[in-house]
Amino acid sequence: MPRKNTTIEREPKHEAKPTLKMRAPPNWETVNPDESDNPDKMHIPASMVPEGYAFQWVTESVLGQPFAQHRASFEKKGWTPVHQDDFDGQLDGMFMPRGAPGEIKMTGTVLMVRPKGFNIKAKRQEVREAREQVAIKEAAWQSGDLGTTLDSQHPSAINSNRIKKSVERLVAPED
Repeated sequence: MPRKNTTIEREPKHEAKPTLKMRAPPNWETVNPDESDNPDKMHIPASMVPEGYAFQWVTESVLGQPFAQHRASFEKKGWTPVHQDDFDGQLDGMFMPRGAPGEIKMTGTVLMVRPKGFNIKAKRQEVREAREQVAIKEAAWQSGDLGTTLDSQHPSAINSNRIKKSVERLVAPED
């Protein structure tokens, strides 16, 4: 029977402090190696979202280039950047080093917040606007305004233009 090659790590008999001189303080004293990493590095558990608020990651830069107009469009819709000491500091150290000043940023995005009621109202408006756009396109298509070089006003074209709709249930997570 072949022998398995295994590596055994032994715990030191006595806990020795490192004697190396380092510029940065060692972070291994505050890290728990037993904590499992969530594959979604930007996930905020629902239990950490303050009641009555909604969080959103907003793109601030793309490949290092500022994307200020995109961020500004969110700020105009009521989104406000979150700082680490906001909400009694419960997000401090979750996405950035603990105690770091400024807004919570990660991989070209900034964490933003707005009241949940405001968020629900804005989402309803977005759905209403999307349905209006679909209705406009459906009306244009049924009337023969297809935007083609063919004769879209010909009776045979207008009579054959049909729109079939189906509805399927889609379950989306709330958080």
